[in-house]
Amino acid sequence: MKQIILTLFFALIYSINYGQTPAQESKASKGVPVIFVDSIRISQADMQKYKPDDIATITVYKDSMAYRHLDSNAIGVVYIETKQFSKKRFLNYFNSKSSEFKHLLMSEQSDDNFLYILNGKVLGKGYEGKLTAINDKNFKSITVMNKKELANKYGNTEKNFGILIVADVPENAPKRKE
Repeated sequence: MKQIILTLFFALIYSINYGQTPAQESKASKGVPVIFVDSIRISQADMQKYKPDDIATITVYKDSMAYRHLDSNAIGVVYIETKQFSKKRFLNYFNSKSSEFKHLLMSEQSDDNFLYILNGKVLGKGYEGKLTAINDKNFKSITVMNKKELANKYGNTEKNFGILIVADVPENAPKRKE
């Protein structure tokens, strides 16, 4: 599914270019968007290194003036975050918001045994994009549940801990069928 979405996305970007009046293009951009993956600018050829399952979020800034200093002929900016990058961001953020979460993560050394629950809804595969969208503007609380509490409330016994997060989910948060 992500493969199809990425293919359609790049087809759309190229089709936008054909509908515009010709402009003098730099050799660097040739009228394509500037692409960033995990805050690092990459070429379109480098995009081939990423599998659709590695990607947590894609944000498109069409004709963004904020990035014109990078390439005056670029037709916009594509900002992509991988799941690994997103995970580091939200783990650091949650560590800063809850000493209980921080100590649990340190003792477990990873979040592999955590079940994330956002606003009462258990997050399944591909949860990284939703959690990385949480920030100081929309965050409300984080609560750690032990295995017994998790099983009683959500019926899940595969994970040892439940991480209950309450936040106003921003409008630009990735929407995904769970």
